[in-house]
Amino acid sequence: MGSQVTGFEPGLAPLPPKDVIVGLRTGRIRPFGGVKGLFSAINKQPRRDKIQLSVGGFSGDERQYIHHKSPDNAIHQYDPRHYEDWKRVLPDREHKFKVGAFGENISSAHLSENNLCVGDKFRLGPEAIVQITMFRQPCYKLNHRFEYKKMSNLIQSTGYTGWYYRVIQGGEVQEGDEIELIERINPFWSLSRIQHIMYTETDNIEAITEIIQLEGLSKEFLTLFQDRLTKGTENMNGRLLGNFAVPWQQFKLVEKTRLTPRVQRFVFESEDQDTESEDLRFGRFPHVRLKFGPDSKFTRAYSVVSGDMKSFELGIAKDDNSRGGSQFLHDDLDIGDVLEVAKGHNANIPIISNDQDAGPTKHIFVLGGIGVTAFISEIKTLEKKSANFEIHYAVRSRKEAAYLDHLPMKNTTVYAKDEGRRLDVAAIIPPPKDCRDDCFKSLVYCCGPPSLLISCQDITTKLGYPRSQLHFEEFGSIGTGTGEPFEAEIKNTGQILKVPREKSLLDILNEAGFGIDSSCLAGNCGTCMVDVCKGNVIHRGTALEDEQKESSMLSCVSRGKGRIVINC
Repeated sequence: MGSQVTGFEPGLAPLPPKDVIVGLRTGRIRPFGGVKGLFSAINKQPRRDKIQLSVGGFSGDERQYIHHKSPDNAIHQYDPRHYEDWKRVLPDREHKFKVGAFGENISSAHLSENNLCVGDKFRLGPEAIVQITMFRQPCYKLNHRFEYKKMSNLIQSTGYTGWYYRVIQGGEVQEGDEIELIERINPFWSLSRIQHIMYTETDNIEAITEIIQLEGLSKEFLTLFQDRLTKGTENMNGRLLGNFAVPWQQFKLVEKTRLTPRVQRFVFESEDQDTESEDLRFGRFPHVRLKFGPDSKFTRAYSVVSGDMKSFELGIAKDDNSRGGSQFLHDDLDIGDVLEVAKGHNANIPIISNDQDAGPTKHIFVLGGIGVTAFISEIKTLEKKSANFEIHYAVRSRKEAAYLDHLPMKNTTVYAKDEGRRLDVAAIIPPPKDCRDDCFKSLVYCCGPPSLLISCQDITTKLGYPRSQLHFEEFGSIGTGTGEPFEAEIKNTGQILKVPREKSLLDILNEAGFGIDSSCLAGNCGTCMVDVCKGNVIHRGTALEDEQKESSMLSCVSRGKGRIVINC
């Protein structure tokens, strides 16, 4: 890929030919990148209908970053020809470089950073008029979008950024409308030339002085270049790297040991020597996402038994109904193989923490099978603090009770099916404020197969447990999103999608080309959330608050009844 911003020769920018809108997209703010606290509206969906364009942008399009809510950032356009170059530069991520991946509202065939100038005015369709204000400055969210920690730097160095418009006159716009240049006021200041001053000749005072006088320049760029005259070049690291750890890193499998007939121990070591010390530690309820399969398109989340982001241990059971994850790891992954791994997050950490509990607290762990791995770290922490806790562990047999030796036996009751012992959830979960002996505030933790999890959810709901006193981890078939068939109508287009018994709504939406982001695929992270405009939903997963369930659903695990109307 040839760089656009190095060795630049200024001159009269070429005039672009008359063009046509070949793609039109809008998007809503969603959890993003599988990273706690990270949100974006970059995942925009195609629109085939007429859309009203106003000063704030296209109807139905949202912008999460406060500076992107300026009228100067009303529309983003990206040159689709860049995608072929990106595929050559990053072939292992070729599947990610599809039109729409950069969060653009508009695609066309002939416009680019080379033949556009700041201040150019265009007519979109019969009546809308827009003006180019600036190119897009790449930020750290693009590192997460393309799962490559140097992506924002690479975009900046190539100049394949896309650009923004302000809306001078609104109107209806749709795919197929003409894009016609109606006025050029700064013919010597192409976007590529301004990129060159922004990133290469950063101290070119003469050029900067001229730039800040350009008619049509965005307020953001005007302020930035004015500050350069008085303060020097700004630090770009915050924009390029952000405050979030870039998720994907290379890890090698260094140990694979069978613990029980169904469970194996996997130990991974990092291939990345540059991880910052503050990024090594896991938080509460640690888990990681593994990426594997053809073209590394397949991801699964697993609880961490011990370790940090230099070396960690997983305990993974081979699921009888495996969707490919546990089967691949058990049968196909060998010592020395390298996978991409990301530190996971969980949307359902209780508000009440171990260090901030007011008054006496009792911690109750309800575990089934390999679900024990979700809370080994938490149990060890409580044991060190001499906290009041009890563990109820249901297994097929004691010989299949993986990690039983990691649990303090004085606090643990084992319910082995082959011994005729059955775990009765109703008998072990007290009211949220249990005053039978002394007044304890009870915190309930549960991870296990669907039947156990559903029983625990039903009992705690009946007893009136607040969300702050619960932490559930899901795995197994409850996380597949399968169930009774239903129909999903797309509000914007009227398209009706049939969701069969054996597939999730997420599967069907992505097969239909909607490109819904997802992460954990178990209802824990919220990345795949879509809006529900009408209809009844069977909610699964733990990522949504009760009030969110009134207007949203998790497309990876939740299902509709009959027909629902959604906006994604």
